[in-house]
Amino acid sequence: MPVTNLFLLSAGKQEVLRYSFQTLFYALPAVVSLCLLTSCARHDLPTARDAFYLGNYEVAKNEIGVEGVDGKDTVLVLMERGTVYQAEGEYEKSALDFIQASTLLDGLETYSVSEGVESWVVNDTVYSFEGEPFEQTILHSMTALNHLAVSNWADSGVESRRIIYSLRPEERGEEYPDDAFSRYLAAFILQMTGDSANAEQQYLLADELLPGIAISKRGLIGNNPELHWEKSGTERELVCFFLLGRSPSIRELRGENFSAYSPPRIQLYADDRYLGEATVLSNVYDLALTTWNIEAPARIAKMAARIAAKEIIAQEVEKQDAALGALTRIILIGMLERPDFRRWETLPRWLAVARVPYPDEYTGFTVKLSGSAASSASTMQIHNPLVQRGNIVFSFVRDLPGFNAKKTH
Repeated sequence: MPVTNLFLLSAGKQEVLRYSFQTLFYALPAVVSLCLLTSCARHDLPTARDAFYLGNYEVAKNEIGVEGVDGKDTVLVLMERGTVYQAEGEYEKSALDFIQASTLLDGLETYSVSEGVESWVVNDTVYSFEGEPFEQTILHSMTALNHLAVSNWADSGVESRRIIYSLRPEERGEEYPDDAFSRYLAAFILQMTGDSANAEQQYLLADELLPGIAISKRGLIGNNPELHWEKSGTERELVCFFLLGRSPSIRELRGENFSAYSPPRIQLYADDRYLGEATVLSNVYDLALTTWNIEAPARIAKMAARIAAKEIIAQEVEKQDAALGALTRIILIGMLERPDFRRWETLPRWLAVARVPYPDEYTGFTVKLSGSAASSASTMQIHNPLVQRGNIVFSFVRDLPGFNAKKTH
């Protein structure tokens, strides 16, 4: 049912009214069935997320499902499952899920007329989940981290370019927020794969996004990073990316349960030697809240228009049969009208990076988290992933119990 037909109902267009009523009347059984099917989804994401943050990865995967996925939430399920695989060290499986999600997103760019019709009869949850612009960018960042963890520099280079493409203003939407962490990661990969000119450009763009943090064109971080590096007395360096905390809940975004956490302090040691600290480059809460507020006016206006259109339909049905009209109102507004709160909720809250001297004799390092936001995993011994290319050692860390439990060799 075209959107214009719904509004023409209030203008006394009887032919449109009869057509719209008949279409809706015959669609009601299918609509109710759709709701029942949705409520009995095969993927228990809330339970899986709770298990994930407790480090119970097998439980999380079982609740999500390890077989093929389909339906309106396919992309979301792949994102969530890919995050679980990544946390337990199954980097190639994680990459496969993320890449499949990205491929499906490419196919969803064309607007679906059928989904548009359904959304006006039901609600926006009948749209296939596509994620917000920042989630689509982080999808490429998470995929790139997987490739780096298994020394797959070629495919990480592909993802770095996808990160940059997704952050183009015309691609993400000029009003939507940029992501300094993802830009830094893309720059690092370009630097490591020999594209120094584009790496410098991305480092400088990340620097522009962070007025209080200095990032040099070589990716060094600090008030005077070049001078600091000259004093370090080592040629080898460790570049470690950090995924910390828990993604904000929808209640936080709606202002119902705000938690004003500051990011933890992130210190790196090798044996007892202090190596340096990590710097938070992106806050997923800020990205999500900014996006939520940008979309609020359009979201509220569409919901109000849809409810008004449903009420008109219910009133017209009521003229012919009062009981059926009341039932129509209960179904269309009472049962089916609900907002779309789907989000990628296994994301971290803070995205940070450390670039520190790393003497040749070390084959691992210790991460110490402190502050009110530090998780139970406040001290972590890291030996994997640890990938060296030239004089640079790559790693990444997530502050989860049992992080990287399935060690790579």
